[in-house]
Amino acid sequence: MAIFLFGNALPACAEAAHQLAIQLVQPGREGLELSARLTPDGGPLQQNIAWNIRSPDGVTVYSGDEGTADVSLSPGDYVVDASYGATRLEELVSLPAATRLKVSFVLDAGGLRVEPLLGKIDVPPVASRVRVFSMDGKRLMAVSVKPGEIIRLPEGTYRVESQVSTGNVKAVADVHVTAGRVATVKIAHRAGLARLAFVGAPNSTVRWQVEDQSGTSIATRGGINANVTLLPGTYTARAEVGAELLTATFNIAAGEVRDIMLGN
Repeated sequence: MAIFLFGNALPACAEAAHQLAIQLVQPGREGLELSARLTPDGGPLQQNIAWNIRSPDGVTVYSGDEGTADVSLSPGDYVVDASYGATRLEELVSLPAATRLKVSFVLDAGGLRVEPLLGKIDVPPVASRVRVFSMDGKRLMAVSVKPGEIIRLPEGTYRVESQVSTGNVKAVADVHVTAGRVATVKIAHRAGLARLAFVGAPNSTVRWQVEDQSGTSIATRGGINANVTLLPGTYTARAEVGAELLTATFNIAAGEVRDIMLGN
């Protein structure tokens, strides 16, 4: 026999919204069946969620990332941890004798996809990093180094920092994430792309360094070719090829792709 309850009826002072079903079973068949959904009316998540169940004294009795958890346990109190990206849930659950509890937690979570742009230039030709902070900027919520990757977050408003790793380019935007939805944000960087190329022997060992007008090093790269994103301005590219040093001074504007070719 199963008794279905909905809302905040989870035993042992639960705080998260959830749906609960209590199934009466023979002694010895007690357990927990756990699932999660992004919103109250959403379907159960099948992936990207990790579960951890531990006794109140901290001993882990179950750990898995199969989307749902179906665990046979002795009657007693347990702490249920669920992780979905930056969304964390921790609940105390009491399992009575002769029952199986089926609990579906509501995470109130959504997704964020950040697409960095250099004017009309897509950033993927160079590596980039996205960091998501709480609105006060004090708590780092998530980090992504894959342009367009879905970052999973609790519903709320965040400060997003997009930084291109090879250069001096960074942009900041405020974004709101709604539970059950994926927000796509295009962050425009006021910058250009310098494509550095050595046109000598293809098996040469080349070390690049780009400096601004004050002589401050902006980027150091290795290889025959290298891409560097730069704020508008004047720069000097230096290519060390063995004992030889090649240089070129150039200007770059926002949204411009500039080819800098050096050879011996």
